[in-house]
Amino acid sequence: MEVSIGNPQLFFKASYLIAFGFLFGVVVYKSLKQGYRMRSILLILSIVSLFAITGSRLFTIPVSDWLDALTTSSQQFSNRSAVGGLLFGLLGLLIAQRLLGFNKSILNLYAWGAPMALGIVKLGCFFNGCCYGQLYSGFGSVQYPKGTQAHLHHWYSGLIDVESLISASVHPVQIYDSLFLFFIAFLVYKSQKYWKKNASSLLFSVGLFFLMRFGIEFLRDPNSSQFNTWHVFGMRMFHWSMLMYGVLVVLILLWYEKRRSLEWFPERKNALSFQNEFMVTILISMIIYTVKDLFTGYELIVVWMKFIPVVILLVYSLFTEVQLKEYRWITSIFLIAPFVVFAQTLPKDTIKTTKYHRFDVGGSFGNYINEVMFDPHQGTCGTTYNYEYYKQVYQVFGLGYSQVVTKKKTTYTVGANVSGGNIKSTRLRTNESRSDFVYAINPYFKIDGKWIGVGGGIQVGSLRINKDLTVDSGSIEDADKDYNITPEFYFRVGPRKYFDADFNYGFLIPSPYPTLYMRSSVGSAFGLSEDYSLRGGYIWNLETPYISAKALVSDHFGVEVMYIFKENNFEILDNKASGKFVFSVNYRFGQSEK
Repeated sequence: MEVSIGNPQLFFKASYLIAFGFLFGVVVYKSLKQGYRMRSILLILSIVSLFAITGSRLFTIPVSDWLDALTTSSQQFSNRSAVGGLLFGLLGLLIAQRLLGFNKSILNLYAWGAPMALGIVKLGCFFNGCCYGQLYSGFGSVQYPKGTQAHLHHWYSGLIDVESLISASVHPVQIYDSLFLFFIAFLVYKSQKYWKKNASSLLFSVGLFFLMRFGIEFLRDPNSSQFNTWHVFGMRMFHWSMLMYGVLVVLILLWYEKRRSLEWFPERKNALSFQNEFMVTILISMIIYTVKDLFTGYELIVVWMKFIPVVILLVYSLFTEVQLKEYRWITSIFLIAPFVVFAQTLPKDTIKTTKYHRFDVGGSFGNYINEVMFDPHQGTCGTTYNYEYYKQVYQVFGLGYSQVVTKKKTTYTVGANVSGGNIKSTRLRTNESRSDFVYAINPYFKIDGKWIGVGGGIQVGSLRINKDLTVDSGSIEDADKDYNITPEFYFRVGPRKYFDADFNYGFLIPSPYPTLYMRSSVGSAFGLSEDYSLRGGYIWNLETPYISAKALVSDHFGVEVMYIFKENNFEILDNKASGKFVFSVNYRFGQSEK
């Protein structure tokens, strides 16, 4: 089988973003479901991602060259190592845990989520042609086209003719990596209930990873490895190191499980204070500035999509919590630092495009509580109703396609989104639950001028809208209904580059239903292009504020995130709604340039 893709680097970048996005989504979803403080969770994710990406790059570079790698954007330092990413990521996890305190469920998420994410990245490696396998011509063997690492090494070694357009046949070793990593994730997920300690599931996962790499390396071509080829007793030193690491981690795990009184990852009873979170945020900003020349655009996406919301949440807390009043203005000045660093990492001399196609993928998840009034009857002061309260837990995912055309200073957008997901409704009084599938097809258009923007569209499908209902019926079941057709519209006033205000009824990827259907906001691009913005607003049907941000971190990739603060409308036992989260990643292609 010949593997030939027109732009293999693009496929690798996409798999990289999907992998980190998957792990990000899993942790945030679990955190929202458990009611954890989102500011702390996003700070943890930022630390782990920053360390993992930095480690994957530095692990392939001699220590003597680290300074050059951190201060130049040389293509000489373009390799990555999953082992380095794992080791440095674990270091970041340890630091984050000591600062903020993980509980067992979050550690277990990393234990099986990290192998899943690495498995997705390895699929990108397969199509990119890096870390390829040894010579093999049996079932499933692959050949790579001219321009790939495999073809270059085979030509240089004399294994293929000078005129050959494809490499020799090799093992699809990256596919083996992916399959074993997915199996490790499954095995760790199924076995996590048998471990007694907080970190045991994570140690089990790391031990299996090293042992897997020990076996897989026998099928990988040494020429595709960035590590030394020094042999000891017939095996490369890298083989021996993977075996030693694996055995050592397994022995530590067995010893650790027997020490009942020992706990390496204790949970914190109290969350980290605002002051400490503020200092950690400034420190992360300094680290990002230090390593920014080492990172590529899509690696920066992975970090910023988690870190920017942290800063926004800190600013929000600063101006809403009374006990922080005396620190507001001086702290606000320092919190500008992350945005200054962000501006330094933006691509320079980006080409202005007059037309492009855009593909979006995203998710929305969280929960809310709504009140239903039914069974109208005569009371002492007129008509009165019976009350029921419902807790709704939802997960919605979506895809979108649009075409964007800019003429003079006006941008025209035409597109469509497809969304689907699950919503679970629980009647709090009786604890009865039901789950329903919701979906929507959403064609739309937008016209954005320099000062005014308008748009319209329609949502068609099986939709739910979160609002408090008054049902003039004796049956509570009349409140359980779907909306099959719902319009959407958008209006904006003000120059987006500096400051504007908008109103949205709908207009969100993925579909905003069942919860975010009416909102307004103000925001700014801080003098950058309209592809960047930081916004604060209000969800009218939820009666709660939200914050959002978007950025274009390369000519092709952009990211958007939104966090909706938890509602405080109903104080019913422990069933208060938590915060809600929306994220999407977009890819732009087919640009016409100016």
